[in-house]
Amino acid sequence: MFKSVPAFVGLRYFTSGGRGGLLVSFISMLAIAGLALGVALLVVVLSVMNGFDRELRERILSVVPHIQLIHGIGVSDWPAQSQLIAGLDQVTEVTPYNEAEGLIHSGQQTRPIQLLGLSARAVPAGLEDVIRGAGLAIPQSGQLLLPQPLAEDLNVAVGQQVTVIVPAINGSATAAYSFLVTGIFATHTELDQILGLASLEEVGSIAGVEGLVQGFRLQVEDQFDARDTGYRLLEQLPFGYGFRDWFQTHGNLYQAIQLSRNLVGLLIFLIVAIATFNVVSMLMMSVVNKRSDIAILQTLGLSRSAIVQLFLIQGAMIGLFGIALGVLLGIIGCYWVADLVLWVESLIGASFLNTAVYPIDYIPVDLRWGDVAQIAAVAIVLNLVATIYPALRASRMVPAEELRFEG
Repeated sequence: MFKSVPAFVGLRYFTSGGRGGLLVSFISMLAIAGLALGVALLVVVLSVMNGFDRELRERILSVVPHIQLIHGIGVSDWPAQSQLIAGLDQVTEVTPYNEAEGLIHSGQQTRPIQLLGLSARAVPAGLEDVIRGAGLAIPQSGQLLLPQPLAEDLNVAVGQQVTVIVPAINGSATAAYSFLVTGIFATHTELDQILGLASLEEVGSIAGVEGLVQGFRLQVEDQFDARDTGYRLLEQLPFGYGFRDWFQTHGNLYQAIQLSRNLVGLLIFLIVAIATFNVVSMLMMSVVNKRSDIAILQTLGLSRSAIVQLFLIQGAMIGLFGIALGVLLGIIGCYWVADLVLWVESLIGASFLNTAVYPIDYIPVDLRWGDVAQIAAVAIVLNLVATIYPALRASRMVPAEELRFEG
């Protein structure tokens, strides 16, 4: 007879709050809202941090070499060396390069610049996508491509002349070089603050290795094995090479992303836990408010285990409803957060993510269903744990004492 009573009464308490349960119903709504908000925030924040991780792998590491081979005196037979390196294990892309650092000057503005010299015959795939996407080509002698943020800082447009000042190299005097800006591009990464693209031969001349290349930019199959791959490559290459990998240039960024993801996830997880344990307060008030109801059910023959089930069902329904709502809001938030940030930026006229400070200038989102399922599962478990004490407290009530003053 009583098999369906716990479920029926538990659902009844969840939907109506029971007799005199307006306050309990209000607190139930607060508990649901707290759960939904915490779960939604956790879904959105973890998706954004996943997005930063993905962008580091796919965007930043597509324009930054996984391994940069550096020759001590420069490579003369670089086409042959390039073919040799391309045939080695794990190597997926080889690009000869020259680079020089200095200052770029235009009008009253001066900024640091890193000139990267590339050959039109061998352009890194990541940079080629950026350059071709902007409708540009690798510059010829005397030409320079600038990233948009740097061009804006210098107040430079296409067709204008700029001066690059390079400090003394190998005993030579400080020199100034004039370039014509032939294009403006954007990687949407921190490179937009400093990178300038020029011809391989001209940068080689500026760097003091005329007719040579300083080394090669490599992409490898397993980017997280770049350091070990670099050491293996040195064993197979002629004497004179050294290398640096992306861990040395961007490893701190990757570690910061992982640490931020874990810390922010932990913080919001604690928020979810606090919201979950609000269910304890709500159920305790429900137990106090329904003392007489519990006593009557017990006198009618409802067992203590059935009373426990009743309140577990009520708490579970609150938890499931709040968590489901939170997951839904979180998924919607993931699709809207980037547009929302752009709207706020346009409203206040400021940028939250400037590549002078952050690695990219937009909010990336990578919604992973495994994370969503894990968040929901943990929240459900916490919610069930939170309902145990109030349910046990209700089952220990003595009917005679609770009904003594009922009249």
